[in-house]
Amino acid sequence: MLDDERRILVPCYLVTLESSKSYLLDAYFMHSLEVPARRSLMIYPPEGQASGTAWGDVKLLKPAYSVNEALGMLREAYLWACEKRLNRAKKVLTRFRVSLLFPVAVFRKIETDEDLVRDSELAGSIYILEGVFGRRALINKLSIVRSEVTHIEVNIRLRGSDRTQVHVNSSNPSLTRAYTWLYKNDAGFNKALKEVLER
Repeated sequence: MLDDERRILVPCYLVTLESSKSYLLDAYFMHSLEVPARRSLMIYPPEGQASGTAWGDVKLLKPAYSVNEALGMLREAYLWACEKRLNRAKKVLTRFRVSLLFPVAVFRKIETDEDLVRDSELAGSIYILEGVFGRRALINKLSIVRSEVTHIEVNIRLRGSDRTQVHVNSSNPSLTRAYTWLYKNDAGFNKALKEVLER
């Protein structure tokens, strides 16, 4: 049972884009996410960086993939989200046409369709990725001017008898929000984080 707070140093790539803007890209958990579109939540503003030196009971994680692999995963997530949204639009159009003949049954199905829940997540992912990298670069090839490995210190406490609740504290607010949401909603992230904490 995890009943105390654990401190970890999470590796990130500090990248500078051709636009001269800098971002932190997760270098450990991104490949564990269950839904590719959620990888956009692993991009953070360059705040709260730590030295990468582990003191006391701090657990230091090493990068699990290269910066080029991280960029590849983000581009893949963008193309995946765009394809899913296009398929969703085609499905809605088809159902609209069918609804002219069978309105009640079709609209009941649309109201309970799981795609409706996913649609805002896909749109959000596309918005974030295009805002950071630009649509043209995402379609063609993502490139950066430079990158370096850095770390963000994160304090994590799992709560509840079944450890379904998490309290995350970090000097990077974006990371705090992402970890909190992903722990509740993404089984892959949930499993990967528990594995790190239980080592």
